[in-house]
Amino acid sequence: MKFTSGILLTLAAFAPAALAQDGKIQVEVRYTGEMVDVGDLNIFQSTWERIYGETGNQRAVLTDDTYDTSSGECMSWADKPDRNVRVQINGQWGRVPDLGPHDSREALVQALYEVLSRNADPSGYHVYTNCYGLTWQESVPQWKGPHACGGPDATVSSQCFCTLGSAECEFHSWGHMVPSSIKANLYRDGALLADSLIIDFASSKVATEDGCGLVGEITSALVGFLPGPGSLFATGIDVFCG
Repeated sequence: MKFTSGILLTLAAFAPAALAQDGKIQVEVRYTGEMVDVGDLNIFQSTWERIYGETGNQRAVLTDDTYDTSSGECMSWADKPDRNVRVQINGQWGRVPDLGPHDSREALVQALYEVLSRNADPSGYHVYTNCYGLTWQESVPQWKGPHACGGPDATVSSQCFCTLGSAECEFHSWGHMVPSSIKANLYRDGALLADSLIIDFASSKVATEDGCGLVGEITSALVGFLPGPGSLFATGIDVFCG
């Protein structure tokens, strides 16, 4: 069955003893089932590091960046990146009563990134670039440093994913698919707070695979995950898709 709605992931958070029982904070993460092929985009750098590197991130971020990425299993030395990936980040957070000055930002970023990476990791595929020997006439260079695949001294694999078995490639990276949109919100006593974080991905190549199929694996993997300080956020993640 193909699900058309997003994924709901909630992280129940409890307040310290000094707070009332009904003062719990809840982080909710939703993501779409449509998966986008972003090639070998550095996901951590383009999301987590981009957020914390943005001026004024103590209060909000609003970015729109485009990255050239590669997605081929055997890309010639003459090939240029074959993917154009757009990453848009929109987040806002402030001082939530009874929380530290940056606790809401930390919880949103950590929870969203953890769910994002758990979706991307299983979709990883090999990307080899700067490849030589793709035709019988083309020779393979004497590598001055390590190379990724082809030959006995390769660091990743002795065989490349190229048509000719004698081909060799210098560089290796991982390609991934990610949800087209992922969003984290904060709730207290069922009331939606102003703090939120949204990351949207777009690419020149969109995959058709349904991201809902990963719900069970994500639930198991994040059983002990804490989105914020242990004194504020409890373990226990419920993941639903429907």
